[in-house]
This record gives sequence, C-alpha cells and structure tokens, in this order.
Amino acid sequence: MQPRYDEAMPLHRNRHAIALLSAAALVSACSTPSDRQADQTVRTTKPQATTLSPAQALTPQAQGKRIHWSGGINAIEAEEGARQCFTLLHATFDAQNVLQWPRDEQQFIACGAGDYDRDLVALYTLVSFDGRVVGQRMFLGRPVPVIEIEALYRHSDCVQGDEKIPACYSGLLQPRKP
Repeated sequence: MQPRYDEAMPLHRNRHAIALLSAAALVSACSTPSDRQADQTVRTTKPQATTLSPAQALTPQAQGKRIHWSGGINAIEAEEGARQCFTLLHATFDAQNVLQWPRDEQQFIACGAGDYDRDLVALYTLVSFDGRVVGQRMFLGRPVPVIEIEALYRHSDCVQGDEKIPACYSGLLQPRKP
C-alpha cells in the first residue's frame, strides 16, 4: 500500500503553510496606513471638518466651520502682524488619493501666523489646510472665502526615493517663528 501524497510529503505541506504565512505578511504590510492617513487619524481628535466647497463657504452659515481643503498655491503675501496669506486654486482628492481639479474653478485664501519656508511653500506647491472659515475677500473681481490656518500639509509629486531632497518633502509644516 502506498502512502497518500500529503502523508508522504510533509515538507510540501510546510512549504505551503510558509507560503501562505508569507503572503499574509505581505498583504498586511501593504495595507499599513500611509503617512497621510496617519496624519488624518491624528487630526480626528479635533472636531470633524465639514464638506463645504469654497463656493458654499461664502454663505453666512459657513462662518466658523472647520474645513479641510487642498489646492495649488497661486500667490503668497506677507501681512501685518507677521502673518502670511496664500491664494489657492481649490482641488480635491478622489477615493484613490489622486488630486482632481474641479471643472468649476474655485479659489480660496488661507492665512495664518508666521512665515513658512519658501523652499517648501512656493508658487504652484500642492498643499492641504485644516482651518476655519473666517470671512471673504475679493479676488479677481469675485468673492472668495478666507480661512484661518490651523495646520498646513505639503504634498509632493516627487519620485519615491527622492524624499531627502528638500523640494520633495511631504508632510505637516510649522511656520517659522517671527
């Protein structure tokens, strides 16, 4: 009588188990939250941001609402009192975290205390802001919402592995002290 295949091949079963465990380890490693997701988890300790668009933030009911907006910087201006303001073209992220530029161009202004490093925050830099709607200003003949910056996150479109180059930095930024 010949032994069954699985009884004669205990090593084969071990290899199969090792392969399954290795695959499970790879899947779990790949599903580890990204830095961006980890940053979002940290931010959840604050009140949740509303899903207002810049156009919706022009209403009186939007005053004081928390937002999380992203966009590309069009202008940077210094203001009195060691403040800095950014004018941005609004963008959103889709479900795959790919930046999307809405067809209906919407601008907004984000202002905060301090001065950000110009090597990291310059024209056309992609950023996200956590903040509160505090008013509106005229920009190119149209009203745009103004937010007070609570947090600024810099995005990078550099190739993976270039993170050590200052221009490729991605993460939360703190303003320099005046």
